[in-house]
Amino acid sequence: MKLECQKLCVSYNHTEMLHSADFSVHDGELVSLLGPSGCGKSTLLKTIAGLLPPDKGDILMDGKSIHQLPPYQRRTVIVFQDLRLFPNMNVEENIAFPLKIQGVNTETRLKEARKLLEKVQLGDLGKRKISQMSGGQLQRVALARALAAKPKVLLLDEPFSSLDESLRQNMRNLVVQLHKELGIATVLVTHNPQEALMISDRISVMFDGKIVQDDLARSLYQAPVNQSVADYFGEASYIEGRVVNGFFESRVISFPATHPDGNYKAMFRPTALRLGSEQGEYEITRIEFLGEHCHITLQYLGIRLLLSVSTSEDLQMGRKVSVEFDTTRAVLFKNG
Repeated sequence: MKLECQKLCVSYNHTEMLHSADFSVHDGELVSLLGPSGCGKSTLLKTIAGLLPPDKGDILMDGKSIHQLPPYQRRTVIVFQDLRLFPNMNVEENIAFPLKIQGVNTETRLKEARKLLEKVQLGDLGKRKISQMSGGQLQRVALARALAAKPKVLLLDEPFSSLDESLRQNMRNLVVQLHKELGIATVLVTHNPQEALMISDRISVMFDGKIVQDDLARSLYQAPVNQSVADYFGEASYIEGRVVNGFFESRVISFPATHPDGNYKAMFRPTALRLGSEQGEYEITRIEFLGEHCHITLQYLGIRLLLSVSTSEDLQMGRKVSVEFDTTRAVLFKNG
């Protein structure tokens, strides 16, 4: 199974939310849609599910267009942030509801609901009212109800956003476990880059209604296509300079580069820099204690560097230090 969105354009309240967006997910994949609020992530999910019509473009399932099919015929199921459980039904009745719509008899659908309750670790809570469940438990009920429909594509619209970090981690683990067990193609919408990095087979980064980069998690972090993507995955150091005859040249560093001649910024992640053994010209201007490590900020010649160092280092505000650059991990962005 392969789901493809081709050149989708979608408007909402006279505002274009998706601009010729391309997206895909294969059977057995867990893909995260990552980006800031308002970038079009949820709009894309709702369009795939059939809740919003595209103005242009197409949605294909195994090469066949589905964008004109009603939602119940698409074999896609969406779990929203607000869950949308039925307060007048108990837990197992909520989970069994998609099977009721399909005409499955009461005994069979409740039996299936109880199986799914076991899978989401709520085995003995089927008779409880929705009002008696905690936030984390309600997330599991909504997930089980979505799975009861036996979708080809499971769509999760920031389902963990209302949970505290401990419950978020538990739900992430459960989603990953069920994904591995059932092999359903899954799309997770999130604005949390760490969440996307932790659980995704692949990540599609969205800005302003477009997919700007689609890649493996490691590649996105280490080789972002532009500074906006780079910054979304955390702070970095930037050094302005020029590429001339195969070398990047700046006021503080020079190294071989394969880019055409021109003005560039060299990006270094905090772990691509380390303190040198000798005293230098960089002044420590900020120290953030993070347990085993510290994030420190250095300044020199108007250049700001961010490093991640062990707390065993001799760190003092105002101390002058040298820096060693791992230039093999530098990423160059065109500047101007």
